[in-house]
Amino acid sequence: MIARATLMLLSFAGALASVSCTPPGTHPAAIVHSESTDAFPVNWEGQRTNVPPPLPPPAPAPTSANPPAAALGPAAPPGTRLRIQPRQLVAVLELRTKLKGQDADDVDAAYFGNQVRAQLKLGAPDAQVMTRENVLVMLQAPGKTLADCEGECEVDTGRRLGADLVISGEILRVGTKLKIDLRLHDTHSGQLLQGATVQGKSVDELDADLPRAVRALITQ
Repeated sequence: MIARATLMLLSFAGALASVSCTPPGTHPAAIVHSESTDAFPVNWEGQRTNVPPPLPPPAPAPTSANPPAAALGPAAPPGTRLRIQPRQLVAVLELRTKLKGQDADDVDAAYFGNQVRAQLKLGAPDAQVMTRENVLVMLQAPGKTLADCEGECEVDTGRRLGADLVISGEILRVGTKLKIDLRLHDTHSGQLLQGATVQGKSVDELDADLPRAVRALITQ
């Protein structure tokens, strides 16, 4: 019995000796690899094995000096300046039409006049733009009408309205194109500051070209 126990102990000791003497790499299943974690960011070999990719930097918050791109209107050419100063009062007179026949039916002069006012306010937001109703009321006060306004000098009409600047224009056909001839006058000096032409082969093209012409009228 004692001899059997002694034999078993010797066998176990031999097995331990064989494991401890086994050359490295002969039992890959017994090799333990370490991985870094959030709690232990460095493994046994002093390396980081689970480093997450760097996050992109956050986008700067929109400010008045850095507005969102969608909030910006059509960019004016570099080096341009507005002809209209902040707080100046601008009157847009009714566009006179020299169209005949079907052209006269297709082109709504009042609509295009309001579009000139809208584009003017968009391009010069600090200017005071008189609405069509303002012009009507102020002309009727001294007993004038829009018909009188259309038949008189643009500068005199602008002065009567108390405007600093006045925009006037005519709608006509030249050859195959419809055109709106726009003019910007200074009512104090009577000087013609700028002219611009809206043009298109159809009413739709005329409407699409109007913003460009108004921008050219009010910038320098």
